[in-house]
Amino acid sequence: DVLAAHRVPPQLMGAMPGEKSAFGDVEKAARVYAINELMPVMEAMKHINDWLGEEVIRFNPYALLDTQPTS
Repeated sequence: DVLAAHRVPPQLMGAMPGEKSAFGDVEKAARVYAINELMPVMEAMKHINDWLGEEVIRFNPYALLDTQPTS
């Protein structure tokens, strides 16, 4: 339920796949999650700065998005 509520891929939460199965590339899952889930929320939260007229919310770049994919 926590995974579904927060839309987090199971491999990023440490869930173990069933027998004879795998989740796939964790790095790819993390990149997709960051782009599709984290970035939109971060951008929405930055609008608070506009509303207040000063920068009170700032995010560091997501390190995994700054690197080249390994595959």
